[in-house]
Amino acid sequence: MSVGFRKSLFGFNCDDVIEYISRTHKTFVDKEKKLSEKVDGLVRELSISKSEAEKLASEKQELDAKLAEFTAKYEEIERLSENIGKLYLVAQANAQAIMESSANSAKITAEEVSKNLYTIDEAHDSLKELRQSITRTSDDFVAEVDRLISSLNTTREQIAANTEAEDNAKNAFEEIYKSIVE
Repeated sequence: MSVGFRKSLFGFNCDDVIEYISRTHKTFVDKEKKLSEKVDGLVRELSISKSEAEKLASEKQELDAKLAEFTAKYEEIERLSENIGKLYLVAQANAQAIMESSANSAKITAEEVSKNLYTIDEAHDSLKELRQSITRTSDDFVAEVDRLISSLNTTREQIAANTEAEDNAKNAFEEIYKSIVE
């Protein structure tokens, strides 16, 4: 690198040397300012990424809560289903007992059978409603899981893009720093 200092009586011309030092200092100050701006930009991007990660964690907690709620509802539906099955068996046993005693009183037996058939119809209707409720709950759960998976995939892509941009910025910073140091 040729600076072109003029010679004077005691070496190089002081004004040339001072001017050269001022130019070099100004160049380094400008480079430092640009690098500081890049660092500030990277810090902002990192803050955004952290915010998005916190948002994902919050969404995960919500999903876990909904899953727990759906699990509780499913267990309740299972218990109700077992109870309805027991009621159905009890109604069936009652109908058989009533039919065995029908020889004693046809009128009483007919009334009891009618009552048991009504109970069976109610149990059947209740099972239909239970089945519809289970189907709706399952469909809603699957739709919610699909939406959350899509959201997680989108966020994962954003984080990957931010990470890649951060790595590129770090590499660029290191190259600039190396060029300054050398």
